[in-house]
Amino acid sequence: MRHAERGSGPHRGALRIRRIAMHRIDGPGAVNNLFTEGDPSVPQMATVVTAAWLNDVQENLARAIEAAGITPVKGDYDQLRQAITLLSGAGEVGEIRLWSSETLPASGDWLECDGSALLIVDYPALYAVVGNTFGAAPAGYFRLPNVRGRVPRGWDHGAGVDPDAALRSGGDHVGSTQEDAIRKHNHPLGGVVGTAGGVTGVVDAQAWNNGSYNYYTADFVRSSDGLQAAAFSDVPQGLETRMKNIAFMYIIRWR
Repeated sequence: MRHAERGSGPHRGALRIRRIAMHRIDGPGAVNNLFTEGDPSVPQMATVVTAAWLNDVQENLARAIEAAGITPVKGDYDQLRQAITLLSGAGEVGEIRLWSSETLPASGDWLECDGSALLIVDYPALYAVVGNTFGAAPAGYFRLPNVRGRVPRGWDHGAGVDPDAALRSGGDHVGSTQEDAIRKHNHPLGGVVGTAGGVTGVVDAQAWNNGSYNYYTADFVRSSDGLQAAAFSDVPQGLETRMKNIAFMYIIRWR
């Protein structure tokens, strides 16, 4: 029988294949490698469950569980299922995925990343992965990441790409958030006259290079918060700067 094991250290998750002895029951009373209850009228003795067969079954099950990185625990009847799930590539505890439905997967192994506070004793495996990364919670609780309405970003981790990494009071860590922002920039304007509502004003600006400036022709009007150019404002607008996008549910595996 082939047996898959997960590597350890930096290679954890890679599957190694090796052979392990496994056999069908072949002790006294077995018929065609199957168990029988015995029949005294034949006569046929009941199958003897041999130590060799029991050890084979035990070790194959235990090693499959251990190969998934799970320590066998007496009385936990869910470990083999968890091991099969992990070894089949269905995901590890703490993994986050995009989900294409508004209903969580039927397996019951996933939770929505909605910032909920969960009891540590109810989700010990998940807490062992995420800890208190995603915000403060009452004593005995921890929080799920809250990804609703947000897009993920790669952890800077010393790359120097994230300009806010060194400015956060909590440091540069997984789980840190950023609010929407527009990078500081300039818009050079030529001299123009704007009229609106009986109010006339002049925008007197010099070209950025102190030379002649051939500005884009636009009608400027006075507004309550400054000047607006219809030629620039007659485009899709909103309360934030964003790219084209599509919504999914972010889910996290808890077992």
